[in-house]
This record gives sequence, C-alpha cells and structure tokens, in this order.
Amino acid sequence: MSTIQIDDNLGSDSVNAIAFNETDRYIYGFNKQLLSLVRFDRDFKATVLPFKNPPTNNFYVADISNNNYYFYRWNVGLFYTSLDASDPDYLTIIQVTGANQSMGIADFAFHPIDGNLYAVESLTGDLYQINPTDGSAIVVANTGFTASGSAFGAAYFDILGNLYFVRNNDGNVYRTDITDPNNISGATVYFAQAAPTNSNDGARCASAPVISSNTDYGDAPDSYGTTLANNGARHLINYHNHFLGSSIDAESDARIYPSSDESVSIKDEDGIIFKTSLIPGLDAQVNVVVGGEATSYLNAWFDWNRDGDFNDANERAISGLQLLPGSHDVLFRVPDGATPGASWSRFRLGSIADISNNGGYVYGEVEDYQINITTANTTYLYYPSKYDFVTIAYEDMWPEIGDYDFNDVLMYYRVTLVMQNSKVARIDVSGQLAAYGADYSNGFAIKLPGIARSQINEGLIKLRHNGLVLQDEAPLEQGQTNAVVIITENLKHTFLKSNCGLSFYRTELGCANNDLFTFDITIPFITPINFSAMPAMPLDPFIFGSENRSRNDFYGSTMPGRAFEVHLADMPVTDLGSTSYFGQHDDRSLPPSRTYRDKRNLPWAIEVGSQWTPAYEGTDISIAYPEFINFILSDGQLNTNWFNHPITNKTYQ
Repeated sequence: MSTIQIDDNLGSDSVNAIAFNETDRYIYGFNKQLLSLVRFDRDFKATVLPFKNPPTNNFYVADISNNNYYFYRWNVGLFYTSLDASDPDYLTIIQVTGANQSMGIADFAFHPIDGNLYAVESLTGDLYQINPTDGSAIVVANTGFTASGSAFGAAYFDILGNLYFVRNNDGNVYRTDITDPNNISGATVYFAQAAPTNSNDGARCASAPVISSNTDYGDAPDSYGTTLANNGARHLINYHNHFLGSSIDAESDARIYPSSDESVSIKDEDGIIFKTSLIPGLDAQVNVVVGGEATSYLNAWFDWNRDGDFNDANERAISGLQLLPGSHDVLFRVPDGATPGASWSRFRLGSIADISNNGGYVYGEVEDYQINITTANTTYLYYPSKYDFVTIAYEDMWPEIGDYDFNDVLMYYRVTLVMQNSKVARIDVSGQLAAYGADYSNGFAIKLPGIARSQINEGLIKLRHNGLVLQDEAPLEQGQTNAVVIITENLKHTFLKSNCGLSFYRTELGCANNDLFTFDITIPFITPINFSAMPAMPLDPFIFGSENRSRNDFYGSTMPGRAFEVHLADMPVTDLGSTSYFGQHDDRSLPPSRTYRDKRNLPWAIEVGSQWTPAYEGTDISIAYPEFINFILSDGQLNTNWFNHPITNKTYQ
C-alpha cells in the first residue's frame, strides 16, 4: 500500500464526498474542516474552492454529472453546485426542493446511461434510484447485502452500467447489475476485496472500461465465472508468496478454455497433481505444492454434476485448508451422485481462508483443471444401520473388576462398508463419546482382524475429530501385523472438566458439559477385497493406556501405557498389547479362545445394539440393569433386550 502526499492547506480533517468530473478531468471532494470544495489534479495537487454560500453541515455523499457537483446528507437534503467558472451559479449551493431526505446512504453514483443517481442503503441493502432533478427516490430492488454497524461508503459505475459499492468494515466490493435500467433485478455478487476502513469513499470515470493489472485468472469455460466481465475468479499477485507450484503470471483478463494462457505466457498451472481417479463415493487425493514462504489457505471446487458451475451442494470439496509452504497430499470425498464424464475443477490458494469460487481477492492464485469423473458401481453396507449406532462400553481397571458400572468409556459406534463392484473398497467408522467415567487416561483404537496392515492405502486414510481433518496425524499404527488405527491417544483431551469439578463426562447427576466429541475415519484398501474376507462386526474397537499415565493399584508405580488394552470378550490383544496381564487378579482368561472374562464369565467390555444409557458412576451394571447377568451367563440366549429394562433412578439421565 502506498501513501500519496497532498497539499497541506486542507486542514486536519478529512476530505470525503469525492467524485470525478468528466468535463474537466479533475477529482472533487468536500473538506469537512473548511466546509468547502477541494479540487485535485493528476498529481493530487489540491486547490480549495470556497462556496459562495458556505454550508453549516459537512457531507460525505456526492457525485458529478454535467459539470454539476451533487451532494446529499440524511435529514438535511440533496444539493448541487455548478463547477463551470463561467456559470453565474458557480460554487453556489442550490438545494433540490422536495428531495427525499430519509435515505440511509453513504455514497451514490450517476448511471452512465439513464442519468439517474443510484445508491445502496446500508441497513437494508435496498437499491435506490434517485432523480437528480426533483430529488425523488424509489427502491427498485434489494441487493441482498447489508452493512449493519458499518456503511457502504463508496459507490461508482463502470461503462456498462454495473454499480460497485464497498462495505467499510471488511472492504468487500459488491457489483449489482444495472446494465438495463428498465429491467433492474437487484442481482448482486461479491466482486473484489479492498482494505477495511472506518472512513471510505470512491470515484471513477464511468465511461472508462474496467481493466485489471498484476492479476491472475483461471481458464475454465466462462460459465464457471472466469472472465472479469463475468466476475471471474482472480487474485492480486504477490510474486513472493501465496502461489501454487513454482510460477505465476499476470493477465489483463482470463483466457478461457480452449485459449489457455499458457499459449502466450509461462506454464503456471503447475501446483496441483491428481494422484487418484475421481470415483463416486470414494476418496481422492491431490498433491498440492505451495510456493513462497508464507502460510496460505486452499479452497477447491468440483463440478460434480457437470452442469457448468461450481454452485451446487457439496461442490466445494476443500474449504479454507491452512497449508505451509511445500508439498502436501490432500484428501477429499467424491460424492455418491457425481456424474461420470468430463468436467472442471478450480483451486484457489491465497492469504484469505474463506473465499468463493468466483470474484476477486487479494494475494493468491487460481488454477483450473479439466477432470474426468470415472464410472463406478458403488454401494454401501451399514452396521448397525445408516442412521443408528451400537454402543461399546468398557471397564478400564482390568485385570481388576472395579466398580463394574460400564461407564469408564462409552462410545457410540457405526461401521460403513463402501462396496465397489461388489468388493469392499473402504471401511468407514464413525462414533461419538457418550460417557467417560474413568479416573485414568485411555486412548481409543480399532483393529481390523485378519486384515494385514500392508493391505491398507495409508496415504488415503482420513481421520476427523469434530468434523475437522487431522492433517498431520498418521492413524495407521506402526508395528502391527493386522491393521490398527488410532482414533485418539487420550480421550480425556477431547472434553473439558464437568461443571461439578470432576474429570468425568456424563456419568453423574448434575455433572455434564456441552462438549461433544465425534470422530470418523476412512480406511481405504489398496486393492478392494472380497466381502467374505471381512472380519465380523463390529471389527475390534478397544481402549488402551495413554503413555506416561498411572493406573489402578494392580500396576502400582508401573505405567503400562500402550501395552494396556481392553477388548471385547474373547478378542486377542494386538501385537503391541501385553498378554502378561491375562490370568492376573480377577481375570480368568485362557488365550487364545477365552480372553477378558472373570471367574463368572463376565467381560470388561460389552457391545449394546443401540445408543445405550449407562449406570450412574459407581453403580454396578447388574443393579442398574438387573437382566444383564442372565444375558451374559446364557451366552446371549436369555434376556436379549436387557438394555431396554433399566432401573431408571440408577442410570444417567
């Protein structure tokens, strides 16, 4: 940003209500301290022009037409003065009698075709058409944008009749289509980014075309919003930071497909490499190279339904992803309903996180790529169902029985198998922490029995906590024969201490908080496998000890850490779990067929076929759910709906 020095005889207050005069090619403004006009030449040398009848108010709304300077103030009125030195009314303020004085506007501009003034009201977003002769004003449309708590402090036209207006507090520039003054729809779009400010004004020569410089554009067909006239995606170029790949070039306007800008300039579409096919229902991966030395934000859109725009639901595939300089592999999901065939994608890297697929923004680069969406026969199998969960509940004092309330870790849990051509291409697991009543720190993980670690496409695994992708995590655990994915190393880090001061979560009356920890993980195979090779549901979800954390009395001063595992009954430990605790204290395991059972055959982990409510902290499950023991001792033959018959005052409400 540069600062322009102007004359010193203007006083200490600002100049506002600026306007460009096409007659003499000067810029005029209103000096708030001197209450006079100021004229600026091409070198910004200022000349003060005192009014013959000075006003008592200052003004910040103005424009010029036919060598007359029009200016307005809410609740004061509309005025004009002649800028023709040979006119007897030169610099004489004349009020437009009967003019509308109630418009809450901060600037207006003359239309280059119909000669009316137009303005956008800050509070409502209403578009006013103002007759400069009698000052009458009507609302002709609503723009859909407001400036509550701020103002649209600048307004100006281009030669085609598009009105641009700028919101002070965030610098957003909007464009509304008034190219046909007899058919004004109010259609308005975000156009560009200017600097935020408390005080703002704008003026331009309305007969001059809009020309961009030092700007990067995309090159997709113009239905996607590519050229400047169509409010195309564009960025101001910073040659040192915020660009994709190794190079970036400037264009005065987009050269849309098939006239790529690479035919007349350097090859600058070099920042994105597609590493996988785009198959409906599956995850895809691109390699992104961030140039320069600054942290940037990546956004990407895909025309999944091939209708010529990026505006449909789910077409924003990557949103505000923060990336450091260097190379990154980025995952995204191809929607089930993506239409096979040729289409387009748009990637925007820049200094701002939340941007749209078109319009102008400050530093960054646009790269558009042709894509091909591959035909696929993708179906889904759900456990327990598409919209339901099972509950996995754990006691974490193994090999001691503990209080046997089964609320130490309580997880709602769902598995989805993504089938491609009747084979399993990916396993998705989602869940929600429903309760945590443990004094000890536990991690949560999932083992895939019988599935070798080497069968998993590690680079395409995506883990999300509370909807946010964990970019720097490597969930597929090292040192395992079977595939094991770590959801979290410590569940206690996923919620805050409850409002009664305990480090528990949803286990005691009055001890709750509003935290909600959810996760989902996608586990793709390198090569899809036969359904018959899949392990039984619910796979093998288990808890394990967090590193460098003490446990119950059985372990004394020893911190077992990762070697401590609790699985569902009769499941083996993983390669990193310890078998030395089997048969100790209350455990009566007989590996490999009988594990995690006590002398009564009761387990340390259970699966419940619905979203289950646990016992209160310290209440034995057999007291809260009297039918539970019969269910376990009968190997699930009796009291199969035991979980639907609680003692209400013994369970968490």
